[in-house]
Amino acid sequence: MRPQSATLASWLPRTDKRLVICNGRLPHLREGRSSASRYASTRRPLLEHFQMAESTKRPSLLRKLLRSSGAPGHSLFQAGTFLLLSTLPLLAQTEMSAEEQARLAAADSDKGTLARPVDLPFEEPFDGKGLAGHWKNLNEDKASFVIEDGILLALTSGGKNSLLNPESNNVFELQSLPPDGDFDLSIKGKIDPKTGYDEVWLGLRDSPDNFIAAHLYVLTRGCGPALFLRTVANQPVMPDGEPVTTAANHSLFNGPLIKTICDKAGAPLGKQILSDLYARGFVLTLSRKGLRYRTSLSLTVPGRGADKPAGVETVHTDWLARMAPFGKPVFLLGQGSRAGGGETLAEFDHFSIRRPQ
Repeated sequence: MRPQSATLASWLPRTDKRLVICNGRLPHLREGRSSASRYASTRRPLLEHFQMAESTKRPSLLRKLLRSSGAPGHSLFQAGTFLLLSTLPLLAQTEMSAEEQARLAAADSDKGTLARPVDLPFEEPFDGKGLAGHWKNLNEDKASFVIEDGILLALTSGGKNSLLNPESNNVFELQSLPPDGDFDLSIKGKIDPKTGYDEVWLGLRDSPDNFIAAHLYVLTRGCGPALFLRTVANQPVMPDGEPVTTAANHSLFNGPLIKTICDKAGAPLGKQILSDLYARGFVLTLSRKGLRYRTSLSLTVPGRGADKPAGVETVHTDWLARMAPFGKPVFLLGQGSRAGGGETLAEFDHFSIRRPQ
């Protein structure tokens, strides 16, 4: 006599009843070999599953199935074979603790604990003996940075450090996501631009192929070293395509600060501005407003006539658009490829993320 489908289904969790009932009836194995041979070949592996189920304190569904299958070829045993193979993985999953499931999910994603949006205002004065726990130094080179007396002192050489290079050393990454809404991401520091190819990067980075950043850099050309500021975005246009770089670039020695460094009046002004990047410092900022980003630089500029006295000035790039926030806040000291063996030195004494004033 066949068991009723509803009776067998009632042994399972409610979500598993669909595995048992097929068109209102239990599925049955087709008759092929004799019932005795099928029973003998199937019972041993099922007993192994039974021992495993008992050791993990699973429901005794399998015990009931085996005890009800005393007669070779009994239809209930056949149904149990199908039912067991269908439901054991689900039963094991539902018996996991929340902690075990979270640990397995983290192992599968290889990302561990998920980062959360940073609380604002966020201020980092670098006043400890090392990096605080909310920072991670990617490709750390301990011989090229130190934190003491409220200053993160960094060195770089070789002309390879940039956000575009996955092998860049000492990429300081905040272990939080950017906040929702508008914000200003800023780094305050000093840089000694003695190689003529010296750089500071500050931005949001998911990978070398996906970031947006404020980029302050010195580039030496025909008339000497000049100062540039840009907002640069690197992002893949197609899922499997190469990343595309876009930028809003400004030559600060070709209009915004001084007209040119290629004449007798402009050349000494350019040298003074570059010297003051280390003597007096600067503040580099990446701002987000809606879906747009731009870079700002505040620095000390010498007098350029009665209408332009000496003092602190702020210059901006144009805006670039990104559709959604991404990545984590990062900064690093960089170098252009032509720096060769020259060494670039920088001091950073404050990092912040704030709402716009």
